[in-house]
Amino acid sequence: MNFVGTTAGGMAVGLAIIATCAVISRFNPFYRRELAADAGRRELSLDGLRGIAALMVVMHHAAMFRNSLRTGEWGNTGSPVLLACGPGGVHLFFMLTAFLFWSKARAAAGKLKIAKLWRGRVYRIGPLYFFSVALIMTIAIGTGKVRVGAGLLKSAGKLLGMGLIPWGQIGGFKIGDINAGVVWTLWYEWGFYLALPFIAWFAMGRRVFWLAAATYAAAFCAQFWLGISTQPALVFMLGMLCPVLLDNEPLRVQLRSPVAAVIAFAAMLLLAISNPAPLLSFRFAFSMFPIFLVAAAGNNFGGLLVQPALRCLGAISYSLYLLHGIVFYVLINLLKAAGHAALPEISYWAIAATTAIALSAFCAATYRWIEFPFLSQSHKIPMAARNAATTPAVAPSAL
Repeated sequence: MNFVGTTAGGMAVGLAIIATCAVISRFNPFYRRELAADAGRRELSLDGLRGIAALMVVMHHAAMFRNSLRTGEWGNTGSPVLLACGPGGVHLFFMLTAFLFWSKARAAAGKLKIAKLWRGRVYRIGPLYFFSVALIMTIAIGTGKVRVGAGLLKSAGKLLGMGLIPWGQIGGFKIGDINAGVVWTLWYEWGFYLALPFIAWFAMGRRVFWLAAATYAAAFCAQFWLGISTQPALVFMLGMLCPVLLDNEPLRVQLRSPVAAVIAFAAMLLLAISNPAPLLSFRFAFSMFPIFLVAAAGNNFGGLLVQPALRCLGAISYSLYLLHGIVFYVLINLLKAAGHAALPEISYWAIAATTAIALSAFCAATYRWIEFPFLSQSHKIPMAARNAATTPAVAPSAL
């Protein structure tokens, strides 16, 4: 199958997830109630964009797993579009994190409470992270990739760092293979959260431009004098610049127009297609910036970003991000065990789309029963009040 067919297969996986979220948002009482309570928030468009970012990563890895099934090699998607989707989704996640928390720093006059911030991040990231680690270790031990022994606890201890510590190998097995290696982004997320209280002073006024200039200058020196690449970290600065840019009300109003949505989408395509740099580079990340800025201004792209299906997808995006690799890893190994490594591509994509439906339902359950209770606790929102839908819904993490 050529790259057009592979791209279509990836899109089929994405549509299967959206369709499942549409059903969940319509018929599940919890999600129906949450989305209704959420309707008044200004960042509603960003919830939909968050869902699309997660979808891009899933489609990217679904294609990589197909190539892994066929060739045993990881890293190729067979489609330039799907290859770019993964890094593009990660860049959007980083901008979302930076925008939302830099906005909080501005609202707090540049004075964030460190304990409250970091406790909230542990509550947000930790529960599902540890659940995913439990699944990964169960699979690794159950398939014989990792043996139970005296050294297991010591070597597996790095998995308890919530992404702050690189996973590496356990007993000679690269443990990140089971979840498509997605936890690397948590290192950058944590770096931002840990630094945030100490740079929040720059959130006031136009000080962020000085911070941006210093950050990019330092990154330039690190890259060309020391050979150290900090480009993924630079993407956070794009999100941090948005709140001060959007202080300009006339600009904000213009960015909400349908014309702005069309221009932003066209600019994204033009910048992405003409990009000669690596996909995890700042230059490629900048191609995502027009779309992000317009969405941050409140543009819903003709109502697309505020559709219940995409908002539901945004709510479960962290579960989808952390768990999709595990589900597809199990699928690929089952197909190999059944002797279907040479499965025709159209058959693979049909199975992958069906798996995506189950994945979406699974992630909806993990958000409801693992993520949401801790989100409510971290924001000190009584569960009874939340169940009565008398308070605004807690915004999901940018992850």
